[in-house]
This record gives sequence, C-alpha cells and structure tokens, in this order.
Amino acid sequence: MNWFLYIITQDFIADDGKRVKAGEAGVGQCSMAPGISDAYNGIMYIVPHNYIKKIVRERGMTIHPSASTLRKMIEDYYNKEKIIIIKPEDKDFFIE
Repeated sequence: MNWFLYIITQDFIADDGKRVKAGEAGVGQCSMAPGISDAYNGIMYIVPHNYIKKIVRERGMTIHPSASTLRKMIEDYYNKEKIIIIKPEDKDFFIE
C-alpha cells in the first residue's frame, strides 16, 4: 500500500453538511500507483510505500509517524531541490 497526501483545492460542503475549506489536507494509504492525480475537489500526491519506510528507518523513528510528519515526507518527495552546477564554460550564465 502506497501513501498519499490529499489537499483540498476548493471549498465545498460535505455530505454531512460540514464545510471543507481549501488548504485542508489528509494523509493515508491507498492502492493507487505513485504520482500526482486529480481528486474530488483536490489533488492527491501518492508516493511509494518503500520511500516512506526508508525515510522512517533513516530517521531512526520507532513509532508511527504523525500525520504532519507524513505530509512533510510526501511533500519532500515531490519538492526536491534542483542543484545547478555552473561550469567555467558557462561564462554568460549571469546576464546583467
């Protein structure tokens, strides 16, 4: 089972009458393949189970990660920093 982060992108009224606001989020497990997909009034970010398992082991966590920790792990999976290496032949990299 893979892990997902579900983020609401637009306000709506749930079946029970509760107002759900954009920006609310939840995490959980699903059988969907990793990737980003549209969902009902939101977006689902799905990561492989092994990725979460690896991060938990690297951090030496002995208890189940909290929802906020899982959210951060999933966000980090999709928001990796891009490193730009400037080489000597890139003379015109900085244009004034």
